[in-house]
Amino acid sequence: LQAAKTDGAGALRTFWSIVLPMSRNAVVTVSLFAFLWSWSDFIFASTLAAGGTHQPITLGIYQYIGNNNQEWNAIMATAVVASVPTAAILVLAQRYVAAGVTAGAVKD
Repeated sequence: LQAAKTDGAGALRTFWSIVLPMSRNAVVTVSLFAFLWSWSDFIFASTLAAGGTHQPITLGIYQYIGNNNQEWNAIMATAVVASVPTAAILVLAQRYVAAGVTAGAVKD
């Protein structure tokens, strides 16, 4: 950071060129966990959903469950559809997560 300041880089340029590339693994890992937590959140969504036209997929799965019957085919199909985006994101981000986890494990 001091070398960038000495070279005349401003705060935004220093952040964009030095800080962000060095913390890329941490940013991807935190973003991934935040997405997964919000994607699977049920209690918060059921509290705030006031009968609107749009609702999270977790509430859609919950609507298939009734008192006397459960539509297991629809429940399982919706659960698979709901897991596809998270699985795709995990596959795409696994390199960054693994690098972030192992970055502090070995001393050079």
